[in-house]
Amino acid sequence: MKNDLFTEIIGQHTAKLLLTEAIERNQIAPAYLFSSEVEGVGKGKTALAFANAILSRVSRSAIAGESKHLDILQIKPTYTENTSQQKSVPAIRVEQVREVIEFLSTSAVEGKQKVVIIHEADMLNPTAANKLLKTLEEPKTGTFILISSYPQKLLPTIKSRCQIIPFQRLTDEEVISVLKNQQIEATEKILAISSGSPGQAIANIKMLASISQEITSQLEVPPDDILKALSLSNSISSWNHQTQLWLLTYLQDNWWQKLKSTKLLAKFTQARKQLLHHVTPRSVWDSLLLP
Repeated sequence: MKNDLFTEIIGQHTAKLLLTEAIERNQIAPAYLFSSEVEGVGKGKTALAFANAILSRVSRSAIAGESKHLDILQIKPTYTENTSQQKSVPAIRVEQVREVIEFLSTSAVEGKQKVVIIHEADMLNPTAANKLLKTLEEPKTGTFILISSYPQKLLPTIKSRCQIIPFQRLTDEEVISVLKNQQIEATEKILAISSGSPGQAIANIKMLASISQEITSQLEVPPDDILKALSLSNSISSWNHQTQLWLLTYLQDNWWQKLKSTKLLAKFTQARKQLLHHVTPRSVWDSLLLP
């Protein structure tokens, strides 16, 4: 049964091998860091499957992320109360680490230990990170699984107390397989900008669907007409910042595949830099799109 634990996890052969060996040898580390360079490659799904294996309670619903096992606590970044999500920065706060401490202070409900999964652990604020560090240093009857796509942002002292489990980008075939299981289809254009991440592919599909097809069809290649370029620039510059940055990535890859123009690459690099430094969007898009 243990060998079948990760059958629903596509790819990630190294991670699955390391975790399977830990279970079969009954050598569970006090803390793990599930680490990758990109988001959406299966770290969370694997963490939940591993947690259930540790607690000897593996089920199809648990692996799918639907488990509410009483001996598993999942912590995720939250927004400050009374602050809109658009204006605040999500973080894992000291109150949440106190919740972890309280959770581990009581006996397990169905076994001998508990498991704490901390999603996006790089979003621990400084106070919470220091308190978590102290918790990791103390003897306990629980296993920690920290998840991060930006492990360089974690305190070195926290990382040093964790066994690193590396997660890789998936191949295009593996991404397609993950999406197919969710009855989602991705074009080659979407796969090209998804960095081997099914999660990113889904986000890209949603983003593309939110953009007028009339505009994307006019941007299959760089505009060759000044009026058309100005009209497109006027429309795009009114979008939210995130959508504009996403469109830059989408167009850069699409146009590079068709034109192989290093001059265009330089223009995209400059446009992205300007948008990130809050240069007037209309000016940025005029410079990029005008022939």
